[in-house]
Amino acid sequence: MKWIGAIMILFTCTWVGIDIARNYTKRPKQIRELLQALQIMEAEIVYAQEPIYRVLAYVSKQLSAPVSYIFHDLSEQLMIGDTSLQSLWEDVVSKQWRQTAMKAKEREIVLQFGQSLGLHNIEQQQKQIQLAKVHLQHELEAALEDEKRFSGMFRTLGVLSGLLFVLIFI
Repeated sequence: MKWIGAIMILFTCTWVGIDIARNYTKRPKQIRELLQALQIMEAEIVYAQEPIYRVLAYVSKQLSAPVSYIFHDLSEQLMIGDTSLQSLWEDVVSKQWRQTAMKAKEREIVLQFGQSLGLHNIEQQQKQIQLAKVHLQHELEAALEDEKRFSGMFRTLGVLSGLLFVLIFI
């Protein structure tokens, strides 16, 4: 019976370490998706001059979950509601952000970008998109560095802490 408990403890600690490491791996991928979304938005707004609800719907189809949920919800809310884009942007991003592995810095960049969306002419909007892309690129570099430093460490820490608990309890 002790061995079953020891195996369960080891398995649980290892699983927790792998789960934390997985978040460090997901973060750069999701930031890349945000960068891709901004690239698509720039092309659709500047060159195709599509309405914003169509742009958001198109972007949501090009991305994978959970980042696509943000743009999908925004598109749907814009079509059915009479609320301003800026307040919808803030509400939807706040609700959907918990599903992502991204941190508060990326959230702040996305929220600031959303506050300027649709308020400027096409040229100014393109500059706002470029600015958001530059900030997200910096965060991507930091996320890649964090992934490299912490991902393997948390996997190893999960296994080693499981072994420590097993040795303490036996």
